[in-house]
Amino acid sequence: MKKSFIKIITILATVSVAVSCLVFTASASSTTISFSSSKPSVNDSVTVTVTVNTDENMYGTSFSVNYNPDVLRFESGDNATGGAGVVNVVYSVSGKTKQSCPLKFTAIASGSCTVSVVNAMYASDNEIAVGGSSATLTVADAAKSDNANLKSLSLSAGTLSPKFSARKTSYTAKVAKNVTECKIFATAADSGAKVEVSGTSALNEGKNVRTVTVTAPSGAQKVYTITITRSDEEPEESSQTEPQPNETVIDGMPFTVLTDISGITLPNGFSADTADFNGTQVAVAKDTAGYYTVYYLKGADDSCVPYLLSEDGKTFEKLKYAVFGNNTYIFADVPDGYKAPSGYYETTVDIGGFNIKAFAVTNTETGASGGLNVSAADADYSDFYYVYCFFNGNFSMYRYDSAENVLQRAPEFKLIKEELETKPGGFGSRFASLSANAKIMVIGLVVALIAAAVLVVLLVLKLVKGKESEDDIAFTSDFDEVAVSDGAEKYEDDATEDEEQTEEEEKL
Repeated sequence: MKKSFIKIITILATVSVAVSCLVFTASASSTTISFSSSKPSVNDSVTVTVTVNTDENMYGTSFSVNYNPDVLRFESGDNATGGAGVVNVVYSVSGKTKQSCPLKFTAIASGSCTVSVVNAMYASDNEIAVGGSSATLTVADAAKSDNANLKSLSLSAGTLSPKFSARKTSYTAKVAKNVTECKIFATAADSGAKVEVSGTSALNEGKNVRTVTVTAPSGAQKVYTITITRSDEEPEESSQTEPQPNETVIDGMPFTVLTDISGITLPNGFSADTADFNGTQVAVAKDTAGYYTVYYLKGADDSCVPYLLSEDGKTFEKLKYAVFGNNTYIFADVPDGYKAPSGYYETTVDIGGFNIKAFAVTNTETGASGGLNVSAADADYSDFYYVYCFFNGNFSMYRYDSAENVLQRAPEFKLIKEELETKPGGFGSRFASLSANAKIMVIGLVVALIAAAVLVVLLVLKLVKGKESEDDIAFTSDFDEVAVSDGAEKYEDDATEDEEQTEEEEKL
């Protein structure tokens, strides 16, 4: 009985120690959440950093982050995918006990948002669960601006005097008698401010006073006064309103090329510069790599839209772009000579109001690229498109989720170089398409063939000449034999004749 009691005590002690070790191990592995800003405002960027801590070296970790999509919008993160309230993260770790994983968000609305880490695990020799965590982020309303200044002010007829400045609030302008209408174009320095123009565009003879009232988001106001004087004298036949050098017409509508873009948020990697347009200096935005020069045009509705100017400087085309978070992405055409991998087809998708060329999984085949093996019939992938974008000085493929309006870089999508088509053509065209080494080999082969041909000709000529020499020798020998034979026969005949003549003489 005593021995059995001792055994039971020993077993309980062992189990107790094992349980205590397990509890200690679980408590030693944890996750923490931190924010780049404790109280961000609407439209601010927020970095949520999840840190996984373990008591042993780990080789990988994975977890999910839950958040309120009405308050935060997921932008990007290394080894992170998702959106609409859930972000999944998978990290490869090289033998560390701590791994930090930053995730970028944008605050889109005021209020409280709980960010939670769930389903956290790390891998060592086995997959081990890690305790989750949560933290609350409070987003404040965006600070209201007191900026009631104008960024630009211009007229459809006449010229402002003095030249526009945001600090100056009183201006005059003169127009001819035949000018019966003058539109006022005014743009606020703060995009959230309201601009109101008094009166109509119709002009009476004499003085016409118009006011432009700018109301800041905070309620602060500033009033600009413009006195337009319409002449009461008939204009000369040759007089006419000259168009401004920075004015243009697109699809029958007038536009003004801005000479000042200081109040405009430029795309990532772009900086303000100037360019010549119709003999006047206008403001442009240029990227540091030198690929794009963007002009900003203002229409009759006072909206400022980025455009690209054609190489001949005659036509404008809207810049195809979209803003995700605080980043601006410019949509570009796939470079010449490249195409999508097998399993994808060309299509179009609407992004930001633009009809953008894209690639999607084929309807009939299976797409295979970067681990993606799905059918287009699969609803989970029917909303995904691959587009070619320019961002912060670099061109790259991006994956667009049309269901959640999310754009993410897609390094798994690799464009492939198209093989050149073999077209019938002369030797010159085909030779020109060869590489330098191939050209050298071809030239060497041609030289060798020519040399071989020359040698064959020389050999044939030598053989022919040798044959002719043998024939000459044979002919001469035959001629000599014939000549000797004929001479001998003639000598014998003469001798016979002489003998016959001698015998006749003796008989007489």
